[in-house]
Amino acid sequence: MKSPWPVLWKADCPCKVPGTHSLVAVNPMMKNIIWTCISLLLSLTALAQEDISISRRNAIVRAIEKVGASVVTINVVGYERTQVADPFFNNFMGLFDFAPGMTRTRKKAVESIGTGFVFDNHGHILTNYHILQNADLISSVTLADGRRLDVELVGTDERTDIAVLRARTDTPLPYALLGDSEDLHIGEWVIAIGNPFGSMITDPQPSVSVGVVSAKQRRVKREVGGGDRLYQDMIQTDAAINPGNSGGPLVNAVGEVIGINTMLFSQSGGYQGIGFAIPGNRAKKVAREIIEFGRRRNPWFGFHGKAVEEMNPYTLRELKIQSQRGVVVTEIVKIAPVYMAGLQLGDVIEEVNGRAVEYPQDIDFINWDLFIGDPVRLTVNRQGTQKEIYFSVTEIHTE
Repeated sequence: MKSPWPVLWKADCPCKVPGTHSLVAVNPMMKNIIWTCISLLLSLTALAQEDISISRRNAIVRAIEKVGASVVTINVVGYERTQVADPFFNNFMGLFDFAPGMTRTRKKAVESIGTGFVFDNHGHILTNYHILQNADLISSVTLADGRRLDVELVGTDERTDIAVLRARTDTPLPYALLGDSEDLHIGEWVIAIGNPFGSMITDPQPSVSVGVVSAKQRRVKREVGGGDRLYQDMIQTDAAINPGNSGGPLVNAVGEVIGINTMLFSQSGGYQGIGFAIPGNRAKKVAREIIEFGRRRNPWFGFHGKAVEEMNPYTLRELKIQSQRGVVVTEIVKIAPVYMAGLQLGDVIEEVNGRAVEYPQDIDFINWDLFIGDPVRLTVNRQGTQKEIYFSVTEIHTE
């Protein structure tokens, strides 16, 4: 009887005598199903490979690609000067005390390294002031692609630990975009880019570490910053920040710079999971001031005070001060806007722009974070009566 199945191919049958064949017949519908399954399997395999490729180039990789080319390595040299005996007198075998003319100054070069990044299309570079603080010269500024830049110092602001350089070039440079550091979520991914290895690595390619935002608006004690350094409202991250990373960008997952890597807390001097970055919004404002005026204009409130808890109880009674904490106004400059706005001697300042204050240093910190023309609201206690005083920040003139 003839089979209704058409013959598709012949094949050797492994279960028969060698040389014999078995007819393998396939229905046309079955053929289509087989080829459909094969095609689907191949498509799924290709998609899986594509998914792997896409997952490798995740948001973090793309963010690094956006910012990495703008990062620069900054090498500086400082000279330590010491007095040594003039070699001409060495033959006297130490028999004489060296008089002023018998010594000379020896200079010892001390090299250090930091990081910065180009942040606009004019070649301006943001970095930390403390990288340049003790430097006698900037020996080199190198892009990630190896290009050396001829730079000039535009200006610095020691209190906010920010410095601005400018590359002298007509060639467009890659630059990073500054994002909004207020728009941060605790736990979101961030990337620290910098140069932690110093002279141990000879190529200029920056190093990358990844972590999360551990906390926002951290206020570091004045003693840590040397007394006058404005390390407040800092971004805390567990992304590794080591010496050499200072001045480098802290980047969010969309490739925007939201901070400048500045310091770490460590007992050993190495990374222990607690790094801090200056918020990008402050850095942006300070940089704008430096570029426009060549310096950070010095904001001034126009008064001095003393903490309530540090004052003599007799004086507090004489001034009829009823506040338990705050800053008592002890001096006011009469040409200052705050005096014209109504502040008086003996007023106790309890809040500045909604932030509680206890010591004059608290007011200093708030003052240093403001810019000329910014509005200020003082909440004061005047002999038991609460008052609000409004004025705008002006620049201090030391001439």
